[in-house]
Amino acid sequence: MSQGPLMVLDSAGLWFRAFHSVPEKITGPDGAPANAVRGFCDMVSVLLEEYSPAGLVAALDREWRPDWRVGLVPSYKAHRVGDDGGEDAPASLHPQVGAIREILTAAGITQASAADAEADDVLAELAARDREVLVVTGDRDLFQLASASTTVVYVGAGMKKRLAYTPEVVAERFDLPPGDDARVYADYAVLVGDASDGLPGVAGIGTKTAASLVREYGGLDGIVEAAEDDGSGLPARQRKAVLEATDYLTAARGVVSLRGRGFELEFEGDTDGRRGHVDRARLDALGEATGQARAIGRLEKAASVLDPS
Repeated sequence: MSQGPLMVLDSAGLWFRAFHSVPEKITGPDGAPANAVRGFCDMVSVLLEEYSPAGLVAALDREWRPDWRVGLVPSYKAHRVGDDGGEDAPASLHPQVGAIREILTAAGITQASAADAEADDVLAELAARDREVLVVTGDRDLFQLASASTTVVYVGAGMKKRLAYTPEVVAERFDLPPGDDARVYADYAVLVGDASDGLPGVAGIGTKTAASLVREYGGLDGIVEAAEDDGSGLPARQRKAVLEATDYLTAARGVVSLRGRGFELEFEGDTDGRRGHVDRARLDALGEATGQARAIGRLEKAASVLDPS
């Protein structure tokens, strides 16, 4: 097959974004909310229409909070754990996720996951392929995947304000050292922390200081070495903060860094993201059940770019 761009989707991120950006007054014939279904289908349609990828893979969480990440940093996503031990998500979103996955299957769109892995890990494995890859996400941690062959299409500010992040763009926007890829962003993210993921960062180290340290010392290893060296020139306050956070830095790097983990991906559909069998009868039934026949029809039409040549 032609090795045109492979588009890979942070699926959960997109349907959460769809749920919160499209009013819940959008419902099916039975009155059940269908806002996430409409928003997700419309977003993916726009992406397919704009980028015309040769393949599309929707990455899925097998585990939204894997035990091995919690073992490294116990606070990881702890504030998002619901009373039942699962993710604390809107009750009206869950049934829509089932419908979205059925729509993807019926539209012949590939889905991928891996044991003990989040979608981020799946996206990292797909981005490591020897071809052009477009990673679509609203999660800044994925900026670390930008490389000569991988562009991160960031939709965190909304679809209309989406931006394409190459290594050069990541370096410029976060004042980080330029390189062939943006893997150093992971070290920057560990230093700064991320409250939404339960990662505290290093006390007193904000975005500007973190960027300055990464530029000066090349990454976490160099920063820790400087903190351990009285003659490094690292200011005393920063030395103290880094040394007190050494255990956290080691553990959090294991949580945040996505490259080279070697997860074995499992696919529902074509491994290159080409479109499989389209079950139009099932799509029609899903359109009727959710009241979103227009959005589903648009997605099915847009996905024609994925048809095998």
